[in-house]
Amino acid sequence: MEENNKVIVFEKKEIVLILIFIVVFIITSFTLGIRLGKKLSMKEAGVIEEDVKTVKLKSVVEEDAEATVAEESKLTDEEKLKKLMDESKTRLSDELDKFTSEESATLEDKTPKTEPSKSPMAGKYTIQLGSYNTVDEAKQFAEGFTVRGYNPIINEVKIPGKGNWYRVSLGLFDTVDAAKTYIREEQSLFSGQDHIITEIR
Repeated sequence: MEENNKVIVFEKKEIVLILIFIVVFIITSFTLGIRLGKKLSMKEAGVIEEDVKTVKLKSVVEEDAEATVAEESKLTDEEKLKKLMDESKTRLSDELDKFTSEESATLEDKTPKTEPSKSPMAGKYTIQLGSYNTVDEAKQFAEGFTVRGYNPIINEVKIPGKGNWYRVSLGLFDTVDAAKTYIREEQSLFSGQDHIITEIR
């Protein structure tokens, strides 16, 4: 009995064509599978094409910002000013606590315990932007800087013969040069804006 063994031999061109056909078939199947899977999963979830078009993905920061804006838009002007004043007081008390802890550490090392300590901000410098005889005017002026991302400080000062005044200022600096450097760095903020560097006493 003779065995009929036939060997099929392909040319290189035919092998390349078969490989290309297989790759195209795999890519097409994969793409169709993904599309079909998306349609089926969205239909099962009850999502229609209009929903897909209107969905906008937002980052956590954008969502927080929108929530804050929505919350602030519900507040009245009086509540906004109260909130701004509270934030200023909080920032000022934080700065005071910071300088108090630094000053108390240095004063404990250098001065006797019986000597009265100076104000923790004494000798520091700030950039005064305005001074108003009512707290409402000061808050309104400071709000313009808060909206632009700065942290203005509202400080009440008693002036002999004139009563209480409310000063709006930016920053606490160790030296006048440090305050001048800040003014140069934030040139766009201070150009056209009255300001003066004052020492805190």
